[in-house]
Amino acid sequence: MYDVIVIGGGPSGMMASIMAATNNKKVLLLEKNNKLGKKMLITGGGRCNVTNMKKLSNFYKELPVNHHFLKYSLNVFGPKQIYDYFTSLGVQLKVEDNDRVFPVGDDSSLIVNALISELERNGVSVKYNTIVNTINKSSDGYTVDADESSFMTKNVIIATGSKSFPKTGSSGDGYNFAHKLNQPMTSLYPSQSPMRLKKPFPLSGITIDDVEIKLNGISKRGSLLFTHNGISGPSAYKISEYVYQEFQEKSNVFISINFLPNMNYDKLISLLNSYNPKKEIKSFVRELLPARLADYLISISGINEINKIAVISNKDKNKLVSNILNLEVEVVNHFSIETSVVTGGGIDVKYINKETMESTISPGLYFTGELLDLHGSTGGYNITIALSTGYIAGVSIDNNLQ
Repeated sequence: MYDVIVIGGGPSGMMASIMAATNNKKVLLLEKNNKLGKKMLITGGGRCNVTNMKKLSNFYKELPVNHHFLKYSLNVFGPKQIYDYFTSLGVQLKVEDNDRVFPVGDDSSLIVNALISELERNGVSVKYNTIVNTINKSSDGYTVDADESSFMTKNVIIATGSKSFPKTGSSGDGYNFAHKLNQPMTSLYPSQSPMRLKKPFPLSGITIDDVEIKLNGISKRGSLLFTHNGISGPSAYKISEYVYQEFQEKSNVFISINFLPNMNYDKLISLLNSYNPKKEIKSFVRELLPARLADYLISISGINEINKIAVISNKDKNKLVSNILNLEVEVVNHFSIETSVVTGGGIDVKYINKETMESTISPGLYFTGELLDLHGSTGGYNITIALSTGYIAGVSIDNNLQ
């Protein structure tokens, strides 16, 4: 009989296991892969954006749903505590642009290995290549059936993650367990997704550091990457779930892109009109934007890029400035959870105790991480949610078993 069985060895499951085992509790961690933290190892381009140091009031603004549910856990174990926790384990961290936190070595394995060392130090038993088939509730606790083995426990923490990135083992097992245990769920949907465009830009591979994308009064900023069939990167990811929701009601959805979000219309027109009139128009736009993008925007504005500014009409100038600051493009309704960074929806938090992560329906049953109906933008928010909810679940069980 184990005090706790944790299913899923991602950041949430590892943190929950560590905290549950702190005071010599008997903890078993079951992982379907041959190593822990497989998805975590590829996050942030393999660098692991472990948290985000924004003030919590601003942090919550990056959580599209249920941020009130997280106020307790993030105050107990939020960005500052996560930063201090890993530095106390000997991992040097650095804060980059937009308050994102990475290990100094730019290597995700530094974070994963630190968690693995803590699992070992706290005596957590880890079984790899173990697929859990069923979880059954009984009067004595829970029976976890995995492959040819069965394990008994008083408490189960389900930390299996979502359905995004299925190649890392995220196949939605936790949702199936929840359904069979009668735990209410909300509908799943893709979030933080790349977007296909009806007319893709001929600019594949170009990255813009700061753009603003708008949809029906919703505005999101961040970097933007042009792909062969559309757009990707933080600004596209942030607006994507709102685009997806719009498609539930409409067949045609348009977004507008502002390539110079720190510039307004009057200022850009003034700059253009005060520029050397003997210079070619491409010289002016290339000072503001990457050359290929500049040339493309000039072209779709119906202007010859080698035209001198002096010969360009006010009408064409206005059209060019409009395309730079408010280019409308049509999105294709081609979204999938599997190609999204995170999964929206999940375990309905109305039936989860926000101070313990325990089900209010089934005592001894806990849910953490992205399995819950919680998610944030890219930039360290989702790993923070995973670590925070895992910490709360582990500490709660440890306290209950004292």
